Amino acid sequence: MSLGIPYMGSKRKLASEILKVISQRHEKITDFYDLFGGGASVSLNALKNNKFKVHYNELNSHIFQLIKYLKEKEELEPKFFEWVNRETFFEQVNKTNEDADWFSGFVMSCWSFGNNQKSYLYGEEKEEDKFLAHNLIVHKDLSSMKKLNLEIEEIIKIDSLQKRKLIFCDYMKKNRNRFDLQHLEIIQHLSQIQQLSQIQQLEISNQSFEAVKIEGISPVIYCDIPYKNTGKYKEDDFNHDEFYQWASLVDFPVYVSEYNSDFEEIHA
Repeated sequence: MSLGIPYMGSKRKLASEILKVISQRHEKITDFYDLFGGGASVSLNALKNNKFKVHYNELNSHIFQLIKYLKEKEELEPKFFEWVNRETFFEQVNKTNEDADWFSGFVMSCWSFGNNQKSYLYGEEKEEDKFLAHNLIVHKDLSSMKKLNLEIEEIIKIDSLQKRKLIFCDYMKKNRNRFDLQHLEIIQHLSQIQQLSQIQQLEISNQSFEAVKIEGISPVIYCDIPYKNTGKYKEDDFNHDEFYQWASLVDFPVYVSEYNSDFEEIHA
């Protein structure tokens, strides 16, 4: 299973393959630096190898604070399971980096459409039904079930939130149409990150990539930089020329995920 917080451009599906290529080329690697860590999919999957130190860095303070929370806390607090309405969403995503906290990072990444950190997850025409389904599954709210015109009373007797969600989705699939509750799936992913036994070993930082101090006997750097001519992140536009100039002067191996770059292509 690949771990990671939902994030635009996430490498969750490619993380294992990326790490396999790097590990094969650098068998004596001591430190792995993920300088554009984003949702931490590469960092977290590197942790599972448990063969070298893993350093996660992310400039976006909102996402960094969420990673920090997952590293330091043993379980998700009740606020993770509260419904986030449209107004709350925009209040959180419009916070500055200086005002960032784990909740703004959670809302930004987990309650945005396509994880774009800008648009609310659900369309206005579906928002009310999603809210009622959330209350039924999370809070066992019978009034919400009645408003949805459903008959799945057995869901109230189930203690596990995950099982309640599965019962609800199976019922909807059999009797109506597929009914996705993406935010509940994401919360489950966050819980799985917390349960990763090596999570406390993850070194984390919240800096610009060039400010991170590279240490270790045999470090390797991985950079999942913003792609040229694609969706923009919350931070200011990325200067690719300055990045490649920095990378060309670094004394350690640097791997970059990008469609077109000045680097030698070693894996497509």
